[in-house]
Amino acid sequence: MRTTTKRGISTGTAGADPAPAVRCTSTSRYPWLLLLIGGILVLGSLNGCQLFPDRVNSGVAPPELYEVAVADTDTTETTETSGIDPNQLFLIRDSLIQEQAISEDSVKVLEIATLLPVGGPPALAEFAEEIAEGVEVAAAIMQDDAIEVRITSVDDQGDLALTRELVRELENTSIGGIVGFLEDISLEIASEARESGIPLVSPTARSASQAGSGAYSLEGPDPIAAEAIARYAQEYGYTRIAIIHSQGSGSIAEADVFSEISEALGLPIVGRYSYEVGATFFGEEILAAEDALRADEIAALGLEEDDTLQVEMLEPVALFLPVPPEDIEFVAPQVLHYGLDTLGIDILGTSGWTDSQILQKVNLRHTSGVVATAALGSAEDGLALRRFREAYEEHFERSLISAIPALGYDAALVLIEGLRRGANSPEGVLKTIESLTEIEGARGIYSVVDGKILRHIEVVYIDDGMLLPIR
Repeated sequence: MRTTTKRGISTGTAGADPAPAVRCTSTSRYPWLLLLIGGILVLGSLNGCQLFPDRVNSGVAPPELYEVAVADTDTTETTETSGIDPNQLFLIRDSLIQEQAISEDSVKVLEIATLLPVGGPPALAEFAEEIAEGVEVAAAIMQDDAIEVRITSVDDQGDLALTRELVRELENTSIGGIVGFLEDISLEIASEARESGIPLVSPTARSASQAGSGAYSLEGPDPIAAEAIARYAQEYGYTRIAIIHSQGSGSIAEADVFSEISEALGLPIVGRYSYEVGATFFGEEILAAEDALRADEIAALGLEEDDTLQVEMLEPVALFLPVPPEDIEFVAPQVLHYGLDTLGIDILGTSGWTDSQILQKVNLRHTSGVVATAALGSAEDGLALRRFREAYEEHFERSLISAIPALGYDAALVLIEGLRRGANSPEGVLKTIESLTEIEGARGIYSVVDGKILRHIEVVYIDDGMLLPIR
């Protein structure tokens, strides 16, 4: 990637080949380029410098053939002295004419920026660097003969005041959009700082809706997932549902959608319980949900609370847990500890339960049997993820060992696709982004719905860490 640095901002063209060697002379050895083809004389000044590729690729003639091609207008004399087949000269001339025809004006340049805390706290800085790698791979993949993608890399050092200042500076350049803003507050500050409405795309912020129009994130509440689980619950035939959720806005939003759809489908919600953000103990909420789901039924059947011999006699009920991935590490073991499985209480969830890092971190028996949603096309053996892995390893010439770069890749993919489709103003880019559908990223297939980037999802059954599609 060719890069330059100006005022601490690094710019470059992702995925570009190494710059060709430049050979210059103080006097012009060949003052004019003379090509006579079909009676047309093409004149071009070399201005004392010639570019020679560093290596000979398929279909590219070596430097000495270029010299023969332009050295003399007498083809017969040139080929006799050089011993080169005249047919090669015709091919070389055609190549030179094509290169001359493809000017910079015919290449569409897409300019994006990354605004990340690469100079911030160590843990955040490492995460930011991996996000930036994914952005670079996206830029490299999206380039072709007609499109060039340039990246300006900006470091806000995790300083919100600097974030505000840098967003305003970038608005005064030809940048078409910015990827970054790993935390909710960073995305909100950046959105407030804008004057032109330049699009902002975060791979990880969960409250993009609070940042306003033109601020997007791959994460956050997923109403489609909550609705899909409600419809699954109605089709399965559950007679009662209880809900436990975090007091975080995303978890509340998913619980609200689930409740609304369940009510419309005639599915009774018998209890809804919430816990504080950051909590690690959920015994009170789990026991309350357990009582709401089973206490009356167990009493009516004359069963003891710990009698599991006749659990098949009990009605099908479930506990819906639309909780963020970081909470599942604590919630899942406690669900098992309080014996919900022995009472035949099924666990339903959204995509936090199928997060790849959670499935690796949490004991398999704590998630087995859960029915949840997963991003369609996000399987580890999926074609899109394999393509990303291959592109990453070819670009950086090292193995991909982390899932984080894929987040940066997908965020950049959405932004670049919005720019690629021809919009010429921030308003036009936003309108284009709002219309995007079925953008295939490394971690899923994305569409923009009501101003939100949403993954296409499927309902799955978790079995020993494997995701088995239900429908």
